[in-house]
Amino acid sequence: MRKLSLAILTGILLFTACNSAKKPSNANFRKALNQYLQEHGQVCTWIGQTFPVDVSESDLKSNFGIGSKMAVLEQAGLVQSTETVATVPEIFGPSIQRRVKRYQPTAIGRQYLQQVQAPLGQSAGFCYGTKTVDSIIRWTEPAMIGPAPQSEVTYTYKISNLAPWAQRADVQNQFNDIRATVAGISKTDELAGLQLTNQGWEIPTR
Repeated sequence: MRKLSLAILTGILLFTACNSAKKPSNANFRKALNQYLQEHGQVCTWIGQTFPVDVSESDLKSNFGIGSKMAVLEQAGLVQSTETVATVPEIFGPSIQRRVKRYQPTAIGRQYLQQVQAPLGQSAGFCYGTKTVDSIIRWTEPAMIGPAPQSEVTYTYKISNLAPWAQRADVQNQFNDIRATVAGISKTDELAGLQLTNQGWEIPTR
């Protein structure tokens, strides 16, 4: 009877281990990736400066650069412009007063607006969704790397709550990063390194 009880207990323990959060499986890896992406998977495009954004007449005439980007964002309803006079720094010589278009976020734009500390100062941008796992393509057998087992997981993504303005052709033509991200939905393979912890599989964060 004792041997039977031990066999049953061993079977229960093995069954529990095989179904625990520590088991390498598509379901556990998907859960770990989505937990990480919920915190770090926001997709945004950055303009390299903060608002208000002043655009000179010469920049407005260019088909590329900040002038054309602001014009497209205004068409999409994220910013609005007014004409004013501002002090514009010159590459050579003192700053001078010039007529500019001054862009500010609209009420809709403020719903997507983010501001971060960039290497050259603060930068504003617009976030248009959050990545989540679409499918797990493959994963490597866990191997001891350092103090804990690790596995490399290849997956594809989709974007939850994809903003309508990010789907516009004119926006994607001006913002290559948006075009590449949206075009890669469910198609582009992404790679993540997962590590086994006491709580299960996680993506290490610094």
